[in-house]
Amino acid sequence: MSESREKKRITLVSKVFDSRVLSAWTLLLLILIATITEVATEKSYGWIIVAIGIVYVLYVVSNTTKRRKELVSFLEDFDVCLNDTERGSAIHYPSPMVILDLSGKIYWYNEKFSEHFNLSDKIGILIQDLLPELQITKFVENEDNELEMTVKDRFFKVNGRVLGKSKDSVRNRLVVLFFTDKTDEMNIARVRENERVVECIVEIDNYAEVLKETPDANHGILMGEIDKKVNDWVQKGDGVCRKYEKDKYIIYFSQENFVKIEEDKFSVLDEVRLINFENKIPATLSIGVGKMGKNLAETDRFADSAMDMALGRGGDQVVIKDNQTLNFFGAKSREVEKKTKVKSRVVAQGLASFIGSSSKVIVMGHKGADMDSIGASIGVVKAAKVLGKTGYVVVNRTVSNAKPLVEQFENTEEYKDSFITAEQALDMYDSKTLVVVVDTHRAVMTECPELLEHASRVVVIDHHRKSEDFIEDAVLVYHEAFESSTCEMVTEIIQYIMEEPKISRMEAEALYAGIFMDTKGFTVKTGIRTFEAASFLKKMGVDTSNVRRLFRKSLEEHARSTDIINSAEVYGEGIAISTTEYDGPDVRLVIAQSADELLDIMGIEASFVLAQKDGIVYISGRSFDKINVHVILEKLGGGGHITMAGAQIKSDSIEEALVLLKNAIDEYVNQQ
Repeated sequence: MSESREKKRITLVSKVFDSRVLSAWTLLLLILIATITEVATEKSYGWIIVAIGIVYVLYVVSNTTKRRKELVSFLEDFDVCLNDTERGSAIHYPSPMVILDLSGKIYWYNEKFSEHFNLSDKIGILIQDLLPELQITKFVENEDNELEMTVKDRFFKVNGRVLGKSKDSVRNRLVVLFFTDKTDEMNIARVRENERVVECIVEIDNYAEVLKETPDANHGILMGEIDKKVNDWVQKGDGVCRKYEKDKYIIYFSQENFVKIEEDKFSVLDEVRLINFENKIPATLSIGVGKMGKNLAETDRFADSAMDMALGRGGDQVVIKDNQTLNFFGAKSREVEKKTKVKSRVVAQGLASFIGSSSKVIVMGHKGADMDSIGASIGVVKAAKVLGKTGYVVVNRTVSNAKPLVEQFENTEEYKDSFITAEQALDMYDSKTLVVVVDTHRAVMTECPELLEHASRVVVIDHHRKSEDFIEDAVLVYHEAFESSTCEMVTEIIQYIMEEPKISRMEAEALYAGIFMDTKGFTVKTGIRTFEAASFLKKMGVDTSNVRRLFRKSLEEHARSTDIINSAEVYGEGIAISTTEYDGPDVRLVIAQSADELLDIMGIEASFVLAQKDGIVYISGRSFDKINVHVILEKLGGGGHITMAGAQIKSDSIEEALVLLKNAIDEYVNQQ
């Protein structure tokens, strides 16, 4: 049957070429008639026309005959060019198939291809006219390549094969394309995808604090209104909601309906925040979303992990986790301070236990250690000394923003050997060493990331909003995004570790300096516990004049900051951006101080200062609470808090980083 159809096709091709020859002879006949007429009227140039006509006809006949032989030979050999699976499929192939050359010119197609594209006699047109996105060279480079495309509401997988192995002019430049219709499979997969379960865990993240600041008579109506807002929101996506604790809900959506919830941008966050029944603190929600899990159990794990991330970042936001990415929504309000110190006491007991069973304690903060990082490290070393263990602080003095504080301690007998380099830390580490990370929770940002690769016991103490690359395998984590500083957290821990808390004036001033820096002189992100910690340190002998001396700038540094401020541009509404060519060892401190000072200018709600050093562009961001610099710089791989954040971009071009920053700002503004 196949051979019979192939012979018919070859006969058809021969007829096509014969018709071209016939057309050429017809043309010659017409020329002869015209020439005879001209000769009869004694026109001398008629024989010239006859000669040209004869040459043309001979060329057409010769060329057409040659092409016919080549193509007939090609079609006879066509089946041989295919592998065993494809042999015989040219005629019976159930989906569209076409033969073309490398330029895209069509030589042949089957009935399915003709039906799909409504073609009749379109031999010779370019495939690009039908499928502009088709790249023929993909199959010439590698016949295993496979393309996917949608054509007239049908989804196809396209495979290709170069025909012929010889140098034959026809075979060497032809490609056959097979279109396999996968539309039904895609529709089934789409239905399954739409029916996937999306799990949402919703928690009132400041439940106790809100009720404490609300009249008792309004507790019921307040909670009732929150329940109503949550359930109304769930109905928008035809979901199912169950309240399983007084402040927690579990919700299920289908993947198809969850798209509506995402498009709504989780309006329930704003609606709950606006509820007011004489509650002095607005209620806020944290939502952890898990989706795209292999099964319901994995989706549930995703939702739990997303909720941990949302709470670790301060609450009042949504975190969506699937099998590949994390996405964030919200984060418009400041973190709410928790007045209870129960967690501080529990962490202090756990830390004391780990210190007691260790051979030594190595403490390290983030790269370019600042006052908060060094102050907290000194506090942990003090706790280790009280418990009879030796403590060390890993610091790179050349880039530290707290060199005056480090030098001050190195000049004392007790701490002269306490500050070590990353190389020394790796040399002295043993299996019983306890590694404590302070003022960061990202391994890549620590003074010695290699140390974490070896450490079997790691403790994390940090107050920055949680990032994706959180140190997951820590034996103890004390992470509170509402805390003003790591020094505040360590100050509370010290009071529970020591039966009768007693630290030296210099140690107290180191902790006080960290709090003073991160709160900008107790003006930003301060709560009751912040002042309680400061009060304790003051009792330990803090001299605020000594602390202030640690923050003094030289005349040269002051002039440099002034230049940065003078060169600032206002981008958008109330956002100041400035760059500097300064690349000294204290560049991070310089841009941080300049970003702070830019906020003192009337009309500026947020500021960003950029500097480039050793292939890295450093960005320091500051703001009042209207603009979340953490969310903006997180898009560039950075992090921090709503009002204070930073980022580092590997680039030799500060202009390139500036473009990325402006794009991140635009994206943030558009999402508000």
